[in-house]
Amino acid sequence: MVPLAASAARESPLAPSTAFLIVLGLAVAAAALSGLRHVAPSERLVVRRFGRTRGVRGPGLRYLLPLADSGVRVPVGPRPHDLWFRAMTRDGVPVRLKAHALMGADDPVRYAAAADISGTPSSAAQAATEVALRGLIADRDLADLPSLLAGGDDPELVRRVDEAVRPWGVAATLVSITDATVPVRSATGSAATGGAARLPG
Repeated sequence: MVPLAASAARESPLAPSTAFLIVLGLAVAAAALSGLRHVAPSERLVVRRFGRTRGVRGPGLRYLLPLADSGVRVPVGPRPHDLWFRAMTRDGVPVRLKAHALMGADDPVRYAAAADISGTPSSAAQAATEVALRGLIADRDLADLPSLLAGGDDPELVRRVDEAVRPWGVAATLVSITDATVPVRSATGSAATGGAARLPG
């Protein structure tokens, strides 16, 4: 009869190899599962392989090769933006305006590339929107602003803003000036103490 200790000694080399195979299998399974990505209906996934763009994936469950692929999530669809900014009219009158814009990423690859540089393309696009609107106000006299307010969604506003935000892969679908105020100077000429007058819309 073979002693129990001798039997265990013969079987012991199998135990580490079995454990190794189990651990290896779990590691492979974990690595394979790590490549799964869920893309929401309001997103697109820009897939890169070793840093080079391979394509854009739509909503659903997507798979990326572990260690080789990376994904950048891009929000799509127009989103509302309300902006307060100061500008100067063509005839030299300072005004404070509120604008409403609908903007969203329409070029996911360009948006993802812009995210690598600026980190937040939507913030950069919003800043570009303010610059474009200041430029448009600089081309108008104060007397022109009420008609701009009354007109609502102005095609010229949309065109200028859309051109300004395109470098970030963003498109503007609606832009309107919703409010405008003009500082009213006091008798001493100080605008700070004189309040503000709202232009009729």
